[in-house]
Amino acid sequence: MLPANNPVVIRLGKLADSRQTGVLELSGDARGRIYVSRGVIVRADSRLTADLATRLARAETSARRGAVSSLERSWMAREATIDAATELLSGKPRHARFRSSEQLDLADLADLPVAALVSEVGRRHEIIQQLSAVLTPDTSVARSLRLGSRAVQVSDIQWAIVVRAGKPAAPRSLALELGQSVFGTTVEVFRMVTMGLLSVVDDPAWPQDGAGETNRTKHAISFIRALAR
Repeated sequence: MLPANNPVVIRLGKLADSRQTGVLELSGDARGRIYVSRGVIVRADSRLTADLATRLARAETSARRGAVSSLERSWMAREATIDAATELLSGKPRHARFRSSEQLDLADLADLPVAALVSEVGRRHEIIQQLSAVLTPDTSVARSLRLGSRAVQVSDIQWAIVVRAGKPAAPRSLALELGQSVFGTTVEVFRMVTMGLLSVVDDPAWPQDGAGETNRTKHAISFIRALAR
């Protein structure tokens, strides 16, 4: 759960209660905007996450798929908004300024009540906090040299990450390049670390040989518990 005294959450709650329409502009490292229509969150953008246009472009140019359906566009709009809000509601000090407007000229609206958005962002923050024992969205990882000849089945997104992890890269930079969620990419990278496909770069706490299975399993169990909450 996000702390009740989070200033951005408090501001969004007031905008929801008064059914305001406009844009909440936020400063800081993750600076961005949260768009509100009659008190409902319809879009959020952050400089640290891929926007909806980037996600659509990456999806539509994928070699294995055609045009994005309207249902998937709606899902991607919600995910882009939640991903950006996860950064913007991080609790770090930031200046917020609301500009009211009679109407917002936006397409592909997320339509998220403030309470639902805050609840999901809080859940993601909790999971990321648990994963931080191994990595964060800004921890560099690279392809593991310990895999050897062992056969491993991976998903499309995991393969895309492996291809790009020939040199150190953080989950956040991989997400921006792939047009994916920072949260989702961080979770996938964690899974791949536990599988032995990726290794955390220059982290003395992470085992660098085959003797680390106990620690890896412990972190995997903690991750499963986090998702179950």
